[in-house]
Amino acid sequence: MIGVILSSKLIRQAKKGKPGPIVRFYEDIADENNVNICFYSITSMSIKKRTVNGVVYYHTSGKRKNELVQVPQVNLYRGYSYLQKKDSIKNINHFTKKNDVMFFNVMTNAARGKYKIHDYLASADETKALLPATATLSYARLTKMLERYHKLYIKPKHSSKGKNIYVLEKTNRGYRMTHINRAKETITDISEKALKPYFTSRFPKPKRFIVQETIDSKKYKGKKFDFRVFTQKNKRGRWQVTGMYARMADKCLNVTNKDQGGKLKFNLKPLINDATKKEIKQTCKQVAKVMEVKYPQMIDLGLDVAVDKNNNILLIEANFRPYRSKFNSKHYRILFEHAVWFHKRRIAS
Repeated sequence: MIGVILSSKLIRQAKKGKPGPIVRFYEDIADENNVNICFYSITSMSIKKRTVNGVVYYHTSGKRKNELVQVPQVNLYRGYSYLQKKDSIKNINHFTKKNDVMFFNVMTNAARGKYKIHDYLASADETKALLPATATLSYARLTKMLERYHKLYIKPKHSSKGKNIYVLEKTNRGYRMTHINRAKETITDISEKALKPYFTSRFPKPKRFIVQETIDSKKYKGKKFDFRVFTQKNKRGRWQVTGMYARMADKCLNVTNKDQGGKLKFNLKPLINDATKKEIKQTCKQVAKVMEVKYPQMIDLGLDVAVDKNNNILLIEANFRPYRSKFNSKHYRILFEHAVWFHKRRIAS
C-alpha cells in the first residue's frame, strides 16, 4: 500500500464519497501499477497507535473505504506547502526515525531556505563550481561584493515565483536599486552617502535575504534567458530530466520568472545547441545526486540554470516540488511510479 498525503479538505471530500480529480487521478495510476492507496492528511496520524485515519482505495475491486490503518511504509506528499506546524513536523520525524517510514517530498519550511541549499551545494566538490557567489545579506557583505561584481541580486531566503527581488548596481552617480514584484519594476537612484540609510530602512532584517552575484547570461533578441529543468526520480530509481524550457525576461528586464512577466520558450534551438542542452541535463542530474545525499526524501526538483556568455553552465537555485498548473501532469505520474518502485524494493528486501 502506498500512502498519498493530501490536504484535510480533499480527504474530507473523499470520505463523503465526493473524491476530487486528484484522488481519481491517483486511483487510475494505482490500477495501472496494481497497488492499493491510502489517502490521508498529516493531521490524521497517531504516533501512539502508529495509524492514520484515511480513505483506502483497493485496486482489485475499484472501491474506496474509510479506514483506520497502519501508517504506510512508503508515502508520497502531494502538495505545495512546507511543514510549519510543530505537531506535523513531530509526526513525520517520529515515523521517519523510529519506524523507518519514507515520506517522499515532505519538507519543512525551515529546511528549504535558499541559502541552506546553496551552502550545502557549495560544500560538495561536484557542484561548488556551478554556483554564483552567494551570502546571507548584511551591509558589509553587500558593499564588499559590489566592489567585485558591480551588480547584485538580493532575494528572500524563503520565496518563490520571483517575488520581492532587488537588483543593485553601480552607476556613475552612485547606485541604482530595482525592486521587482507583481511583474513591475520600481527603480530608485541612490547616492553613495545614502546607500547605508537606504539599506537600513529597506532591509531591517537582512538575515532573511541572500545577496548573489549577477550571472552574465546569454541573451536572445536583447533579453536575458535561463532554463527551468525538471529533474525527478523515475520508476527505475534513477534521476531523469523530465522537462526543460527557457524562461525569458520581458516585462521586467532583470528577472525571467513567468509570474514577474517573463515568457516561456519551449523551442530551445535558437538559444543553445544540442551539445549544450545535453551538458545542462547531465549537470542537473549531477546536482540531483548531490542533493539526494542530504535530502533523500526529495525526488522532485526544479533546477534553475543559466548559460553565461562564455558557455559556462551555472546553477541559479534549486527548488523542491516545483509548481505545476495541471493536476494530472505527467510529472506526478513519474513520482508515483518511483514510490511504487521503492515500495516493491522494500518488500523484496
